[in-house]
Amino acid sequence: MDHYHYRGLTADGAPVDGVLEAQDPEDAAVRARAACSVVLGVERVRAAAVGSVLHTDMGELLRGGRFADKELSLLCSQLAIELRAGLPLVRALRLVADNTDNRRMKKLLEETAGDVQAGYTLADSMARHGPKLPPTFIETLRSGEESGRTDECFARLKTYYANSSRVHSKVVSALIYPVLLLIVAFGVIAIIMVKAVPVFEQSFASLGIALPLPTRMLIAFSGFMSRWGLALLALVAAAVLLWRHYSRTAEHGRQLRARTSLRFPGTGKVNQMSVASQFASTMATMLASGLPMVRALTITARVTGNYLVQQDLLRAAEGVTAGRHLGECLRESPWLPSLLLEMTAVGEETGNLEETLSVVSDYYSAEVETAVARALSLLEPIIIMLLAGFVVLILLSVYLPLFSMYGSI
Repeated sequence: MDHYHYRGLTADGAPVDGVLEAQDPEDAAVRARAACSVVLGVERVRAAAVGSVLHTDMGELLRGGRFADKELSLLCSQLAIELRAGLPLVRALRLVADNTDNRRMKKLLEETAGDVQAGYTLADSMARHGPKLPPTFIETLRSGEESGRTDECFARLKTYYANSSRVHSKVVSALIYPVLLLIVAFGVIAIIMVKAVPVFEQSFASLGIALPLPTRMLIAFSGFMSRWGLALLALVAAAVLLWRHYSRTAEHGRQLRARTSLRFPGTGKVNQMSVASQFASTMATMLASGLPMVRALTITARVTGNYLVQQDLLRAAEGVTAGRHLGECLRESPWLPSLLLEMTAVGEETGNLEETLSVVSDYYSAEVETAVARALSLLEPIIIMLLAGFVVLILLSVYLPLFSMYGSI
């Protein structure tokens, strides 16, 4: 809960003021009436934002203040165990808060525990104090509270975020070596172009010999990079920033980015399978928590990373609201894989949609991992071959003039 400073008058007309905790200004005014007969005003006490920034680690800054899937999985696991053991919700929240080293998580849990003790719902309290928490997390908790199965919802969320964290960790781990290799390669090439090649150029110029084509090409490229390299780098950075802004704010830009992601040669198929896995996993979690179909579809659309698929899911939610079957509505999307569409229709007909989507999610998650591993296994030798080709070009450019000079002696 937030802190509010209140001012008022007692029954005798004496001024009084103080600080209290409340959910919002209206709640603060209600609580202030216990200390004074007339409330003149309430004002939220804002904590210094600088302190929170200084205590935020670099990982949190890079995530934009969001909690990592691994952190959410651990939180849900701890709360599910404690609630199943019979601990009251407030005590469970404070126990997890006391045993976590994450400052933001500790603050979130302590404030949420205070709200719940004051009579507010867990989902509303979490949403208020954790504005960066995913909609999947909040809505699943809300459904669990409504059905009285909060511990089961935490257990499902634990599995959901554990799987998401596992896939993400594997992809990141597989990308580390190729990325480091590319960084080192670009660094070495830049040093050769800017520092080494001009020295060879001066040496060849002093000898007064005719330079072969590979040497002239290397010298011309080195001169271009020395003269325009920084400007070219700035131009590329500006183009990237403009594209990011356009693809996030303009309607056509969002559609173009989503379409390119799903159709790009080599990676488009992997992105389609990744979207299918995310859809199936999120829908299965929502339905298992007891959410109605339309509400589950709407939440799944909000967490889907691709804009075109998001719009298709929202249209599907409208179709389900109108009385159509989910499988029939999803078939109108050209971006979802046919296997997902068929399995969804079968699961809906047999009444096992939740279990069917869970199986489909596991299948596409495994396919994405396999495809990424295969692509990265091909990427490493390709990078090494390109580097070897560039080294051969440099050697030819350096030694061919020398061979020509020795041959003319």
